[in-house]
Amino acid sequence: MATIVDVAKRAGVSLSTASDILNGKLKGTAATAGRVRQAVLDLGYRPNLLARRLRTPKSGAIGLVVPFRRPIFSSAVIADYLAGIQAEQERADLNLVLASRRYEKPGEIYGADLFESRSVDGLIVIATRESYGRDVDTDVRGLRALGCPLVWMHFFEGREPVDRVTRAGADAWHEVLEHLAERGHKRVGALTVGIGLKAGGRPNVAHYAKRFESFGMCTKPEWLGAGEAFDGGAFGAAMEILRRPADERPTALVCEGDELAVAALQAALGMSIKVPGELALASVTNTSIGATAAVPITTHGAPGSMLGRMALKRLAELIEDPAQPPREVAVPGQLLVRAST
Repeated sequence: MATIVDVAKRAGVSLSTASDILNGKLKGTAATAGRVRQAVLDLGYRPNLLARRLRTPKSGAIGLVVPFRRPIFSSAVIADYLAGIQAEQERADLNLVLASRRYEKPGEIYGADLFESRSVDGLIVIATRESYGRDVDTDVRGLRALGCPLVWMHFFEGREPVDRVTRAGADAWHEVLEHLAERGHKRVGALTVGIGLKAGGRPNVAHYAKRFESFGMCTKPEWLGAGEAFDGGAFGAAMEILRRPADERPTALVCEGDELAVAALQAALGMSIKVPGELALASVTNTSIGATAAVPITTHGAPGSMLGRMALKRLAELIEDPAQPPREVAVPGQLLVRAST
């Protein structure tokens, strides 16, 4: 196995410099620190976690990495995750350090700066759309090389073993569409923030038509819309779908997130379209915002707060015993039928 001496030789630095950089004690140049971290990855170096923990006091805090290009708390999903994390953090007697940077510069590893500086004892990473296409295996290997306890939330596109907490949502669409089919809906549209889009940002009709056809439903390009809830994009997309005469618009709209469903609800009510009498609304992400809407939204999924609690609980276990093998926890969701359908 590689040693810290091998890392120092590979990076072309002294043993003390390599050790200080890996322990967060030296604020050297970015180039020097980058060479040391790259050497760690190339050699597969793993520090002696027990020795490090014995000589380094704990910070009593955990880091939450959320690489988002928009305001973090504009996302109902992340807000629910955070509610669960905060609830469990109180029980675990840990503080929370929030990292909203996107870590997009060359060589940057999610949250490595927080752990190296000893600001936190471990990290929770919440994957976002900004994580799509990223080499997340490099993040996992880099944090493992630093000895950082890590729990990954939401989706993970890598191959490295890592502790994960996620929704088991493969059947969400199926159950929502089955529910709508049972209520006789044939004309169905969709509101999305990004999944199933073609180049240019328009929803891919074939992507949705294939899903709908197996339930005897049809869709049209003009019944599909895309937009964010926080900036009014989803509201505008819903208005565009619903502005047509009653016999030329969908009788049901499936939204990829409760935030979008609430935006569609606001658009429908503003146009005097009765929900659910003239339009049924359903979502495939269960968040608290859907339950408290003017017309509560039918949705599918596990509560985000539950996932947050499980992630923090698991991280606390890893901080106490970093040698535990990684495990994945997939929380199954359920269909919650509410007034909107």
